[in-house]
Amino acid sequence: MNGALPLDIRLMQATSRALLWLVAAGAVVAAGHWLMQRSWWDIRAVRLQGDLQRISPVTVRAEALPQLKGNFLTINLAQAQRVFEQLPWVRSAVVQRLWPMQLAVTLQVQQPVAVWHEPGSATQLLNPQGQAFTANLGEVQGLGLPQLSGPAGSGAQVLQMYQSLQPVLHGFGQSLAALTLGSGGNWTLQTQTGLRVDLGSAPASPATRQRLKQFFDLMPQLQARYGRTIDSADLRYPNGFAVHLQGVDLPGMNKTAKPQQVAGKDG
Repeated sequence: MNGALPLDIRLMQATSRALLWLVAAGAVVAAGHWLMQRSWWDIRAVRLQGDLQRISPVTVRAEALPQLKGNFLTINLAQAQRVFEQLPWVRSAVVQRLWPMQLAVTLQVQQPVAVWHEPGSATQLLNPQGQAFTANLGEVQGLGLPQLSGPAGSGAQVLQMYQSLQPVLHGFGQSLAALTLGSGGNWTLQTQTGLRVDLGSAPASPATRQRLKQFFDLMPQLQARYGRTIDSADLRYPNGFAVHLQGVDLPGMNKTAKPQQVAGKDG
């Protein structure tokens, strides 16, 4: 006679064992969850390191720490990183667990190289990569940062052009204070003395650089000739440039500088 148990009984026994294992596993998970939520895992300190010259510990405590969720074991480090990267002046953050019950936060601070103006948006700053970021503009007063302007997303392009034109202006004894890329693709610069120069759509071209040189070479003679300061110049003419004299009014127009077209050496 075969002593094997009937199939239905064997199935019931297997099911019972499986249920016991599931209950045991659930108990272990529940116990683990309970243990992970205990107060002894609470984060006791956040250690800031890296470049902290513009980072205020008061700001970190007020704006970042209340947004951190979880304890030493359960905190989402990627989410915590995003919290710190939302702080003013922070470009990047790396968050790590540090035993016992601490977080180490390494911050990289934004380096402002220009003030950025974008139509329809609040004034921001540019970092060396041409990326716009928001910060307290009062903290950069006195740094002599250039004023750059352009359409949305053109910060890197305008900054690159500024860096290209700055040594050119220095060669003429001038300093570049502002540079604007218009919506139509035309470029306009302004020197530290307030002189405005329209460069057209190809400021880096040899032809434009040549007209720029001609203008600065002739500017002292033109100002002496007319007895007035030149406050703006238009270099978009193919064979020369036009200048506007400060304080000269056209008949029937209110305080509009009179344009004087001057031929370049090639025209």
